[in-house]
Amino acid sequence: MFRSKSQILRSLLTGFAVPFLLLICSALSVYFSNAEEFVFQVKDFLPAYIILSLAMFIAISAVLILTKGWLHNALFSLCAGGIICSYIQTFSTTLSFQGLPGDGTALPPSQTQKIINLIVWIVLPATILILSFFFSKTKIFTNILCFLIILVTFMQVVSLVPTAIEASQKSKDSESYYLSEENLLELSSKDNIIVFVLDCFDRNFYLDLVENHPEITEEFKGFTYYDDNIASYPRTFPATVSMISGMNTDFSLSRKDYFKEAYSTSPLLKDLKDNNYKINLYTPSFHGYDNADVFEGRVDNVCLSKGSRVTSEVGFLKRMLLLSSYFWLPDFMKSETISANSFNEVVTLDGEVPKYNITNDTDARIYEELLQKGLTTQSEENTFTFLHIRGCHSPYAMNENCKVQTPGSVTASQQTRGAFKLICEYLRQMRELGIYKNSTIIITGDHADLKFNSTEYTEPMLTALLVKNKGEDSTPLKTSYAPVSQANLHASIAKGAQLDSSHDYGKAYDEIDENETVTRVHYFQLHTGSERKDKNITYNITGTGTDFANWEIISKEEIGYTYK
Repeated sequence: MFRSKSQILRSLLTGFAVPFLLLICSALSVYFSNAEEFVFQVKDFLPAYIILSLAMFIAISAVLILTKGWLHNALFSLCAGGIICSYIQTFSTTLSFQGLPGDGTALPPSQTQKIINLIVWIVLPATILILSFFFSKTKIFTNILCFLIILVTFMQVVSLVPTAIEASQKSKDSESYYLSEENLLELSSKDNIIVFVLDCFDRNFYLDLVENHPEITEEFKGFTYYDDNIASYPRTFPATVSMISGMNTDFSLSRKDYFKEAYSTSPLLKDLKDNNYKINLYTPSFHGYDNADVFEGRVDNVCLSKGSRVTSEVGFLKRMLLLSSYFWLPDFMKSETISANSFNEVVTLDGEVPKYNITNDTDARIYEELLQKGLTTQSEENTFTFLHIRGCHSPYAMNENCKVQTPGSVTASQQTRGAFKLICEYLRQMRELGIYKNSTIIITGDHADLKFNSTEYTEPMLTALLVKNKGEDSTPLKTSYAPVSQANLHASIAKGAQLDSSHDYGKAYDEIDENETVTRVHYFQLHTGSERKDKNITYNITGTGTDFANWEIISKEEIGYTYK
């Protein structure tokens, strides 16, 4: 049972490096790089990771110490090959996108990319294994592998330090405000303005819906469908902030400063509150706000949180493992659905009312609450409701009956139909309460279906839009080809609310003529991966938006990291 000192040392080195790099370093790296997206702290996962790492250290070290000869060399070489491949994979994955895989900033690899990636994962460890047998008579190759393990470990630690320092400088306060689910199913018996925002509600998703389910148009009495609508931005951030506040993004500002300036200076929020409107905003944090104290008492569903707590230890650890392993696993094994929002199912804020989040089951849960509890009304104030739901966003995890399914097991068409089942039930209950006719209802998306993350557009990007103005309730669904955009959103809200305001909101959707010549603006933030030298590309669209020949790039500016 005698083992040489060198075998024991390299066994301990390997036993330490595998869990340290693949568990602890990867988890800390992804957390520190995206700390502002999470409501939990390092202390919530690190103890479990340390225990799991110790168990792996003992197991791997023991196996390598107790084996000898060709078996020891083979196991050591495979471990070394796995460490090197994992480092290369982490480096290449990080270069490909910013953010987290399930947040929509990472496009899934093609089948060709997966095959090439798998070949690398097979060939590189196999080559190392073969060379280890070829040089089995000498310690040169073994020493080279040990050096590479130490080098990779050192480089991972060095790369971790700057992100840890940056995250510590942005540490979250234990007490913060958030947008809650309070008043989620409450409207007014007086006047209502409701904006349904289906995430990623592309024009093509709507056209597919009415083509396959034409009967659904009967549910939208008094509505007008706008076929040529352009959103201001291509992603949830900064789209929802712009939709709520009316302020376009100043990319010289940080996210927090943009939130503060946008909401504090928004004429719409102030005017709605001054005109006796109860304001309820339902949109997730990070993309829509950081600390809800920026709403300065204007929004009614703001709640105080004194921290967070994990509600499912097993579920939480499983998600952390999926998230941290995403960066070093081969492409065909990656979980493309894991994101910051997925943790909302197992981590909650300590507040009187649950935080409003968007997860795979959000739409289905709201639909069930509608069926069980129903809409209610209050008579003291008018109501403005901004309800941002998952809608058409991937991964597709809800069927046409508004039931949660395994992510990826349903189609975009099914999920879109499910989202409209929720909306149709909402509208049906409004009719029952007698408040449908006296309401302004807008159904749209925060952005279209972004297919181009790091290249300029090659086709038009249009977002679906349906509008029912106050006073309409019986006419069949109409279609308008007027050239409208998000710039007309606040004007339509102000018109529906009949706001007494000195602010000029411009033209409402129904005030744009189909033959009118309008130059619309769309801002696309082209991502550059880990370089974080993103570009803001400004498109002017003059004429029909469905004709890409009318999309003209008028400026490009380097803005650094979009989510800074």
